[in-house]
Amino acid sequence: MTEAGLLEPVPRPVRARSSWWTNAVRQALAFAVLGGLLFLMFHMTSANLQSRGIHSGFAFLWEPSRTPVTDAPIAVEAGVDSYAKAFAAGALNSLKLTAAATVAATLAGLVIGLGRLSHNALARALCAGYVEIMRNVPVLLHVFLWYGLILGLPAASEASSWGNFVLATNRGMYLAWPGVDANGSWSLVRPVVDGFEVKGGIFMSPEFFALFIGISLYTAAFIAEIVRASMGSLPRGQWEATAALGLSRRTTLRRVVLPQALRVAMPPLTSEYLGIFKNSTLAVAVGYQDFMAIGNTMLTDTGQAVEVMAIVMIFYAAVSLLVSAAMHAYEHRNMRWGLR
Repeated sequence: MTEAGLLEPVPRPVRARSSWWTNAVRQALAFAVLGGLLFLMFHMTSANLQSRGIHSGFAFLWEPSRTPVTDAPIAVEAGVDSYAKAFAAGALNSLKLTAAATVAATLAGLVIGLGRLSHNALARALCAGYVEIMRNVPVLLHVFLWYGLILGLPAASEASSWGNFVLATNRGMYLAWPGVDANGSWSLVRPVVDGFEVKGGIFMSPEFFALFIGISLYTAAFIAEIVRASMGSLPRGQWEATAALGLSRRTTLRRVVLPQALRVAMPPLTSEYLGIFKNSTLAVAVGYQDFMAIGNTMLTDTGQAVEVMAIVMIFYAAVSLLVSAAMHAYEHRNMRWGLR
């Protein structure tokens, strides 16, 4: 080979540009076929119901709801507000529970996962024991345990406050929260017992608190294992290189290890976040009015089983696809910035 030939650039394989469009067309066709089958099934079911004198359709959504919705960001009054508004309140309850449990489980899982990598043997043993115990007990039992514990707490008039930040009663949990105080200025508003009532702070009902704590602690065990495995997948030479540069362990974790481990952890984290959203349907077991519970109530009140279940399926499928798409976009963005 000549000297000039050695200096010639090596041609890179050209990736077919049509591959992305081919995959997109295949997915679109798959969704179209699935949507067509669902529409056909719904049409045949509606025809069979009409032949038996059972009316179908979604007109019932604008009728007054027979059951009120409590513990929701929007008020739903029975006999006044429509079923559509009750569905909206149930959706907000589900999303509120999912968002709170996702944040708590992520923070707890990160701490426990780092604890499993600690140099302290006691910390490693405690975190490993937590993971083994939590993930081998069904999540529903976690919810029932916390629900029973909070119902066994004293009444508000007899409850003691933990540093004026947390007030635990059998009516629910009251937490100090930023807001407008009696003087009209922003500050940390703390819960205060006033007779048989509690004023100030943010309130979590027993049902919401049991679901929030139970699902969060259960999912944190799985997220901890994801954190441990993703950080363990990095070459040991990077740890040695940062130690040779004199970087502290905290700086190494924050600047070197965690950004790379996040790319490995994103796919399993997406599954865990979707699992939190799906596990929120366990709210039916403790009486929390999430989207699924509202759907069951409407099914009993109206008898529109097909329509109600179709709405429930569309809601959970749409939110799950949106979460999956958002996590995929975030993963793609991180990978693109990492290659620069």
